[in-house]
Amino acid sequence: MIAVYADVWYTLKKVGLGDEVMRENAEKMYELAFQYKSTKLWQQLYDDELFAVQLGDGEIGYCSIMGELGDHIALGLYVGESGYQSYRFLLDQPRQVDDILMGALLTSQDCLQCSFENKDMLSDEELEEVRAYAAAHDKPLRGKNAFPQFTKYRPGRYPWHFDSPVDEQRICAALSAAIALKKMLRGHQKYELGLASVHEGASKIPLLVQQESRWVIKFTALPDARMRYPVTEWRDEMTTARIKRLKRRGKLQCGVMRLPSPVQDEEKQDEAPYFPLVLVCLNLASGVLLKPILSKTGDGQNMAAGFAEMILSAKVAPERVELRDEQTKAILSDFCGKAGIQAAITDNLGELDDAMLQMMHRMGPDTDTEDEVEQIGDLCETLMQMRDGELKQLPEEMVAMLLDLAEDGVVPEMLAKRIKRIFH
Repeated sequence: MIAVYADVWYTLKKVGLGDEVMRENAEKMYELAFQYKSTKLWQQLYDDELFAVQLGDGEIGYCSIMGELGDHIALGLYVGESGYQSYRFLLDQPRQVDDILMGALLTSQDCLQCSFENKDMLSDEELEEVRAYAAAHDKPLRGKNAFPQFTKYRPGRYPWHFDSPVDEQRICAALSAAIALKKMLRGHQKYELGLASVHEGASKIPLLVQQESRWVIKFTALPDARMRYPVTEWRDEMTTARIKRLKRRGKLQCGVMRLPSPVQDEEKQDEAPYFPLVLVCLNLASGVLLKPILSKTGDGQNMAAGFAEMILSAKVAPERVELRDEQTKAILSDFCGKAGIQAAITDNLGELDDAMLQMMHRMGPDTDTEDEVEQIGDLCETLMQMRDGELKQLPEEMVAMLLDLAEDGVVPEMLAKRIKRIFH
């Protein structure tokens, strides 16, 4: 199941290595990668039959062996509780998901990965490094999935190269443990070593611990599988007091999502690009998609402050806010509670989902993400505030553009119906 999403992601991915610097542990990483590939461990383990490894820095890493379908051959190392939760978030989803959830899945991963790719998936720097190692050690690079590649996945970030010796040491430990596990499986069944599907309820898994020059198996309980989001504490009492004095009317639907186009910080070219997090709010009564609130880092304080400012600008507070999921709840629940606004997670927010999908489809990889979001929000707000007579006075070129937007589903459904009613 993991490989299904990984294949989609790899069509988007290009890893940049920046300055050509031979990684401190490159020799060891490539040595272990080629040894691991020769084990063909993915022919015995499924990607949900996890084992753990005691890492040298004291952390526990959870290892998933990918490749049973033959498409994406990799070892994924999910470090600590947060890493494991990102793995389970991906594993526990159905195979068929909409674009919003797919975006969340692809940008939520927290892991280190050693995969085996075709050469067109590697950068020029990576190819040069792999070929240099292979030539020096007489390693063949022929056939499908012949080239080892090391990739770091962080939540909200573009897949990137390893950027610290700790990453390198951790993946070396995971590869070494996997090679040792293959040897332990000779003459034994998986269940005899405690390997079982975590997706089907396994609560503890084998823990490989290195004792001097050999690996031994112990066992460890799995962490809580639920993805946790830090609750944003609202402390602006002055703004809270102003909002409490506003009239209450209507209902908002709110959800957060990652936009599909990565953004590179011009001042941090050596860091992985980020996927902006956006808070989308829909006024149910009017059908207006309110001005989206963006955050580069996913900072809940900034998003809650933007939400509060939006309410103050409207000069009316909602009676109720329907929240799409736990992440949205973590950002807005404390603010809503202190401002006296009812807020709760609500299932089946169809109108909001439609608006979010329209925005996601609009934000293609070649667009200026932040400018596009601003324009969509501003356009919808402006159009909904105009009277029918004012809309009829628009130039023909503008009318034609609005009809195209309505037909293409770019604007919310209620606004699209109004445009069609007036101009048809």
